[in-house]
Amino acid sequence: MMRSVRRVLTSVRARTVVPAAALTLALAATPAWPATRASLKVSPNPVRSGNSLRVHGRAAGCPRGNIVTIISRAFGGPKEFAGVPAVTTKVRAHGAFSTTAIVPRVRRPGHYRVSARCGGGNLGVSVRLRVTA
Repeated sequence: MMRSVRRVLTSVRARTVVPAAALTLALAATPAWPATRASLKVSPNPVRSGNSLRVHGRAAGCPRGNIVTIISRAFGGPKEFAGVPAVTTKVRAHGAFSTTAIVPRVRRPGHYRVSARCGGGNLGVSVRLRVTA
């Protein structure tokens, strides 16, 4: 009788412990917010010097209300990051951000890299902007 009671208890423990462990692992692997990929887009592309462009995308892992810094040597204006012209905007719902940047008339035609940072780190995405005369 004692052996059959032990078998039943062992069986019950095994059925309880394994699902609990699986649930714990599943919860630990789940991110705190929905997993989205960082993205960055500019439009129009190409843009004529002296005109403005829309810079938008998603700042994956950057909470709503944080500041996104968009950096490019193509931009003009008073703001900069590490000596490179920059524009800033706030992160909205689901990591979305959008702002306008101006390419000064004096900017030479060519290709310029546009990148973004948020929360003290690089978003890991960039786009190539073509400036025309």
